[in-house]
Amino acid sequence: MGDSAGIGPEIVLKALSRRPRRRCRVFGSLAVFEREQQRLGTKVDLSCVEDVAERLGTFKMGRAQRNCGAAAFACLEVGIQELKSSGVSALVTAPVSKEALRMAGFRWPGQTEFLAERLGAKRHAMLAWTPTFKVVFVTIHEPLARVSRHITAAAVAEKTALLDRFLRDSGVTRPRICVMAFNPHAAEFSLGEEARIAEGVARARKAGINAVGPTPADAAVSVLSRVRNSSFVLRPSDLPYDGFVAMYHDQAMIPAKLLGRDHGVNLTLGLGHIRTSPLHGVAFDIAGKGIASSGSMLAAIRLAQRFVRR
Repeated sequence: MGDSAGIGPEIVLKALSRRPRRRCRVFGSLAVFEREQQRLGTKVDLSCVEDVAERLGTFKMGRAQRNCGAAAFACLEVGIQELKSSGVSALVTAPVSKEALRMAGFRWPGQTEFLAERLGAKRHAMLAWTPTFKVVFVTIHEPLARVSRHITAAAVAEKTALLDRFLRDSGVTRPRICVMAFNPHAAEFSLGEEARIAEGVARARKAGINAVGPTPADAAVSVLSRVRNSSFVLRPSDLPYDGFVAMYHDQAMIPAKLLGRDHGVNLTLGLGHIRTSPLHGVAFDIAGKGIASSGSMLAAIRLAQRFVRR
């Protein structure tokens, strides 16, 4: 369900109304979905909703609240248990408010770290997926002032290996991976980060991974401008790289969101299970207005189904 004061219930209903024959279980509040369905006019069979957040109570749309965070937290816990017990084949999470989750006692930086701990994943990575741009993060929810200390050769090699495995599982025979630099112009303004990145790339190459870097981030993604500016249909095979490794959150998310539009998906690697989510947040500013796009949620559902079939 995600955060009930955000756009989560709305985009879940809109996505399911576009995929009416898909078998699914929705963990959330039946009362919330009934009100939302009445407001939106969708025709989703709400027997798929399992009322695991029945003590949600009253709340106001468009703001972080403890009870909404607690309800979202409860839904995540149930979803993980069902994933571990094979009650579901994949988990698709709706957007949550980290502020509301923290109010409810959530102690992890984000859902990626929470899922990794609950599922016992020692090596994991967040992947921003779009049809033409796929990027993993060496660091995720870290203030920029702290990012440098977390850039190590081991971390770079680990995330590169996880991306390589994902791409191979996706059908790419020999993935080409570009590892981005941390500083402007790469080594020209480095305080040692690029040397550590280069060592990580060397370790990945020694393991048989076709990786290059560190490459200045602007140069790495500049070729992707052809995706939007070309007058012909650009295929992923037309690009010089199949995937990218970014050093921090916004280095990856800015191009991912620009290129993904309504098709971007957040995918967690290394869990031993399939987990996806939309590549956007709770959108408190438009919550309750009925204008949220369900495109990214629908893409997350479709991608999860694709990997279940694989």
